[in-house]
Amino acid sequence: AALVALSDALKDSGGRATLITTRRPNYGVGALRDREAGQQSHYLRKECEQRLITPVQRVPNISAISGNDKDIVAGQFYRKLGEECAKYRVSLDIVVTNAVLSMPVSSMGSGQSQRPNMREYLDVATLSELCRATCGKFKWLRVGNECGIAIRGDDSDRLSANDSFTAEQLREELKRSALAYSGSDVVFKLRCSHGVQVKSYSPSLPLGNIIGDGIVDSAELEMSHMDSSSTIAVLLEHKVGGVVDTRESGKRGSEPPLVFFQSAVLYTTMTGRRRVRVSTLGLVTSKVPADVFRSADLGTVTTILTRQAISDIDRKDEGSLHIARDNVFQNCVSILANYRMHTTARTSPDSQLILPESLQLLPLFCLSLRKNRMFRHSLHKTMPSSKPFPTADERAYHISCGRMVLPNLALQSVHPNLLQISDMRTRDGEWITPPTLETNNFIDEEVITASMRAVCQLPKSMNPSISCLDADGMYILDDRFAFYLFVGTNVAEEKWREFFSVSPENNFANNTGVPVGKMALTNTESAHKLRNILQQLRMLNSPNTTLGLNARPTHAPLILVFVGRGSVFEEEMDSLLIDDPESHEKSYVDFLCAIHRAVREKISKFSG
Repeated sequence: AALVALSDALKDSGGRATLITTRRPNYGVGALRDREAGQQSHYLRKECEQRLITPVQRVPNISAISGNDKDIVAGQFYRKLGEECAKYRVSLDIVVTNAVLSMPVSSMGSGQSQRPNMREYLDVATLSELCRATCGKFKWLRVGNECGIAIRGDDSDRLSANDSFTAEQLREELKRSALAYSGSDVVFKLRCSHGVQVKSYSPSLPLGNIIGDGIVDSAELEMSHMDSSSTIAVLLEHKVGGVVDTRESGKRGSEPPLVFFQSAVLYTTMTGRRRVRVSTLGLVTSKVPADVFRSADLGTVTTILTRQAISDIDRKDEGSLHIARDNVFQNCVSILANYRMHTTARTSPDSQLILPESLQLLPLFCLSLRKNRMFRHSLHKTMPSSKPFPTADERAYHISCGRMVLPNLALQSVHPNLLQISDMRTRDGEWITPPTLETNNFIDEEVITASMRAVCQLPKSMNPSISCLDADGMYILDDRFAFYLFVGTNVAEEKWREFFSVSPENNFANNTGVPVGKMALTNTESAHKLRNILQQLRMLNSPNTTLGLNARPTHAPLILVFVGRGSVFEEEMDSLLIDDPESHEKSYVDFLCAIHRAVREKISKFSG
């Protein structure tokens, strides 16, 4: 009912609406039942787990599958609501504040009445699909006061001293939405010169609605809303007849032909003005495959691979997590095999795995993507009765974010960054201004100004592996969704209290040494450096403050993880140490060996 009221209120003018809630809709025509009821049985069968991450709007033959009229009504309701919002240019954002809790479970035996560290089922798949259809964003504030640390920056004097961590999180998320430069009533179109055409958008279900079949001309993409973090990906293909040679490249000394691409975005500004932004790009063609690999952009390749893997999940009747995981591996093998067969790498010994210079990190990305919460297995291979991780809601949330991943975040979102903060160097955490550049006629003043922007020196980076963690150390693990403050088992209380305080004092959970209460960074020198480091990481080296504000999919919280003391997010942080092997996936070295064997088999198949 609340979603319908927001939509109706903006029907005449269009606009953007935000719903803040703590649970899934459970009353009225839009009520969503707990599709996860039954716990482990859904995760033991692949088709059942696939159904959990499929929105009710897209579940085929839903009446035959579920036998529940509630699912039929909900599917029709959210499908119609999404279509009406798109028609009237209404964008819906949904913000859910749902922290970890202990849920009562009656079926676990007489000796147990609660299952710790579980969440109430939200049906993120259905709610995030509604946001996708209306070009809105689904935001999940899943960290509560029990393990979140308030940062309170330099403007803390203007804020309430009694603000909790959850209040700070909600305020920052709403600030991101309010300050982001955005446009409404958007129409996007990409035109290509002769010989090339748009094959499809990626993923197959992008933000907004695709208008046209793309047979005669490229299809348009209509969106209710767009902001600085919006990225549109298209797949191109060659047309019959090839590229038209307008430069007479057949003659000696002439240059190779060009292909041109022109993108146009028609939108309405926040002040109500209608504008069009046109960008034209001309690229030189080549008949040498080595030139293609040499000019490959890792950010673009990883973005396309991520979105194609999500398309493998979205495919009607055939989509599955297993197919997506396998295709990630096969795509990596195909790229490396073609590089080996069609470049000078074919002269290298067969015992060596040769990687393109521009795609040195491609195997690492593919392994990290398979281990990411979008595609990893939920249950341990040897312990199928263990608590599922990720849950259906967690997987659906990361798939929703992966659908909109940016090229500069595609690799970092699946391969976390580990920084040591317990033994920082002298200048770590301090703002440093680069030396002045000498001005000349070839450097624009704006470029010089951007280059002179102060940056924070980050601590030394480490591989995300358990072997790099010391029991006496403290670390920050950054997966672009959250900052995990890792506190080793042997870290003294005096040491971690240099970074954050707990109120009320000496409040610990069940004598485990894990602090419970309102936690916030202190005013010590160590905490001040940590604030600077977090601020720099949030910006992702963006030269523009506004762009840096929306560089990440969410306002990353600071999460406390005490190792070996039952911290809520300890298991989640362990899963992010992706350089280590896990029950279903190999270590990076073993994965490289598997890639090498597959490449050799593919080459021998073609050559034989």
